[in-house]
Amino acid sequence: MTDISANLKSLGIELPDLPAPQYSYVPFHRQGNTLYVSGQISRTAAGDIVTGRVGADASVEEGIHAAEVATINLLARIEQAIGLENVASILKLNVWVNSAADFVEQPRVADGASRLLEKVLGEAGKHARTALPTHTLPQGALVELDAVVAIS
Repeated sequence: MTDISANLKSLGIELPDLPAPQYSYVPFHRQGNTLYVSGQISRTAAGDIVTGRVGADASVEEGIHAAEVATINLLARIEQAIGLENVASILKLNVWVNSAADFVEQPRVADGASRLLEKVLGEAGKHARTALPTHTLPQGALVELDAVVAIS
C-alpha cells in the first residue's frame, strides 16, 4: 500500500487550501464511485499563476514545472473531495498546454503531471492521458488539467 502522506512529505509538497471557483461550476462532482475534478490551473500556493506560452516566452522545463503546480492543485481538490487515501485509480488526465503555434511537445510538458501523480499515488497514479495545445488558458495560465478518478 502506498503511503501518500510520506510521499508528499518526501517530495516537499504541502497541499494548498484552494479558493472556491470564481465562476458558475463546482470544483468536483462525485457520481457513484467516480469523481470528476474540474480544471486546475498552474496557480501556486501563494496565489501566483505560472503564466506564459511554451515555445514562445516559456521553455519546456517551465511548462513541466507549471504542470507539476497544477497537479498539486488537482491532488488538493481530490483530498478535499474524497481524501487521497480513497483513490483507487486516476482513470483519465487531460492536460492543456498554452502553446506557441509551432510547439508540438505537449506530451513532454504533460509528463510533469503524470510523473508527479505516480510519485504521490503509486500504481493508483497511472492513467490514460490526453495532452493538447491551446492558444490561451484562463488568467494566462501555462497549464490547465482535469481528471476522472475511480474511488475505492
